[in-house]
Amino acid sequence: MSRRIACLLFEEFQLLDAAGPISAFEIAERYQPGSYELRVIARRRGAVTSSSGASMNAAGLPSPASVDTLVIAGGSGTRAASRDATLVNFVARCGTRARRVASVCSGAFVLAATGLIDGRAATTHWTRTQDFSRRFPRVRLEADRIFVKSGKFWSSAGITAGIDLALALIADDLGESVARQVAQQLVVYYRRPGGQS
Repeated sequence: MSRRIACLLFEEFQLLDAAGPISAFEIAERYQPGSYELRVIARRRGAVTSSSGASMNAAGLPSPASVDTLVIAGGSGTRAASRDATLVNFVARCGTRARRVASVCSGAFVLAATGLIDGRAATTHWTRTQDFSRRFPRVRLEADRIFVKSGKFWSSAGITAGIDLALALIADDLGESVARQVAQQLVVYYRRPGGQS
């Protein structure tokens, strides 16, 4: 049975925060057909514009019960997204229904806004750590980590660290051998220092 991976976007998301993990899961699906079903989602169906001006098409928000793993992109739009009650409520419901919820880069702001990671370890982009700590003092920020796993909640540092996070999620699902093959196909290190599982 395919694991449904949903990548959550919002206006002014960082393109690589979404494209990196999506590409990793796509390649894993090639090595293990039937493992993943990918979809891009947003508050409203249609084109979502990234901070670069390039857009990705998204479906609307699905039922949280239909999501296996939610991946929240980061980017300059997280400031608004973390204050959007509809998005925060959706992430919160995924936090109780989905098997995993993961944030890439400053997507941690959206995850933290739910309160679900209060008392838990998390990380985010190094340029946003002071702001994050100020806004979410109950989250144990580990700013020197590439990614952090705390129960069903995963978070990663900036931009390309979303690929490290996706590789860790793939290893969790399909084993290290498949994750290593995906890394080789992407021409990235399989495991950089600074991850935590």
